[in-house]
Amino acid sequence: MSQKSRRLVRNQILFREVNERLRETIDPVEGPVEFLCECSGVDCIETVVLETAEYERIRAHPNRFLVVPGHEFLEVDRVVDQGPGYVLVEKIVAVDEVVRADPRSRGEE
Repeated sequence: MSQKSRRLVRNQILFREVNERLRETIDPVEGPVEFLCECSGVDCIETVVLETAEYERIRAHPNRFLVVPGHEFLEVDRVVDQGPGYVLVEKIVAVDEVVRADPRSRGEE
């Protein structure tokens, strides 16, 4: 895997970590929550508004990431689903690294 691809994957892992910390601080019945786009763009500050139940459904797969439409990086992503205001992508490179980096896979829920 190229250094560029590795950097793209690491950016997504970082944004997912931030969303996981955010999720820990909210009540599941609070209503819609703004989650960060988990794309590979280091400068991205866009958000996706989701109910916590929908976020939990997405997070059930450690190799998937929530991104704003148009923020797919097809060098490292494959689109697997979409919803209102978001696209769900799955890594096609560094899959083992992505799964190991998932806080839920490490038992840090």
